[in-house]
Amino acid sequence: MRSRYSDNAANDLFLYFYSINYKAVMRTLPGNDCALTSITCRSVVFLLLLIISPGKPEAQTILPAPDHIVVVFLENHAYSQIIGSADAPFINNLATGSNSALFTRSFGIEHPSQPNYLDFYSGSNQGVTDNEIPAGYPFKTPNLGRQLMDSLLTFTTFSENLPFVGFDGATSGLYVRKHNPVTNWIGSDTNQLPEQVNQPFSAFPSNDFNQLPTVCFVMPDQSNNMHDGSDPARIRNADNWLSNYLGSCIEWTKTHNSLFILTFDEDNYGNNNQIVTIFTGLMVKAGTYADSINHYSLLRTIEDMYKLPYAGNAAGAVPITNCWINTNAVNEYNPEKEEVIIYPNPARSEIMIRCDHFRPGNPARLEISTLTGQRLIEKTLSGIAAINTRLNNIPPGVYVVNLTFEHSTHSQKLIVH
Repeated sequence: MRSRYSDNAANDLFLYFYSINYKAVMRTLPGNDCALTSITCRSVVFLLLLIISPGKPEAQTILPAPDHIVVVFLENHAYSQIIGSADAPFINNLATGSNSALFTRSFGIEHPSQPNYLDFYSGSNQGVTDNEIPAGYPFKTPNLGRQLMDSLLTFTTFSENLPFVGFDGATSGLYVRKHNPVTNWIGSDTNQLPEQVNQPFSAFPSNDFNQLPTVCFVMPDQSNNMHDGSDPARIRNADNWLSNYLGSCIEWTKTHNSLFILTFDEDNYGNNNQIVTIFTGLMVKAGTYADSINHYSLLRTIEDMYKLPYAGNAAGAVPITNCWINTNAVNEYNPEKEEVIIYPNPARSEIMIRCDHFRPGNPARLEISTLTGQRLIEKTLSGIAAINTRLNNIPPGVYVVNLTFEHSTHSQKLIVH
């Protein structure tokens, strides 16, 4: 089990035990030995600190917990080919925006494309070193999508030109499977996910971004991700696609508790695998950041945001902690802090939701969804402490109840008989 104590908390703990033991020893010795006892006790505590404390202070891991994270992957271009390029005006404006962080030392893990997507999604390339359909799939290893769903959160991949939900072929027109890592975990066994998480980009909720999953990956097709064609045309195509199809979503993240991540799978094989990575959102502190990061760092950061376990090599990665605006002022995920009671649970035809925060001027948004993120009930609750909600003939199963308040979200599992 990993500790989430801050350095300050650890120091406070040591000081507490020091004060107890020091005072106890002082009471048992003659007054002439006070000075020696003080030195001895302090020396013991100092030695304990040297033995127990890590050689390097642990980085602060209290991060914002965005309501939604949208991750977009582009292809096969180095940092130096994009940043400062007149052919990518939208990306360059994004990189220098008032709610954006540009990472100047971001790197892919390896070559070619597919292993990098697997690295980001699962903290490992799963033994895959090429772009072919992996042998032995579907995998049963830990992965981001399954972690989120096990925590009653949601995950979806939106792939441009995916012909239908759950498609598992290698290609279809300009869609390629190698850029869609979740396809390798579709199934009903350990750590696997239902095919409903594998959606075409046409299902992206462009008319209401509140409908976004907790985390989603967006995969432009081969003509819009800088893969096919030649420069500078393919850079312009991808830049225009981002502006036209995701520009409004990116702007929305700047005024809502949400985060947009733009990154690349790998470079052009000629620049030490240095790639562009940009964070944009309400909680992002604008600037350029020279921390060395990679796909494992990004996965670790998302896992820490939602208090998820670590997948693969994310366990040894360092989360990105220095580009956030006052993390105490932005949601930190805590599903119990609103003291919400939902009963009966299991339920049949209706539930009662009780919360002292229900009152005029402080409404809550109620959503009841399937484990794959399909919303079945949506309504606004306010005014009284206990509210009765009918389940509208929801079939028997396991669902997620989300109550979103002004500054926090409460999530709870609901079983319907």
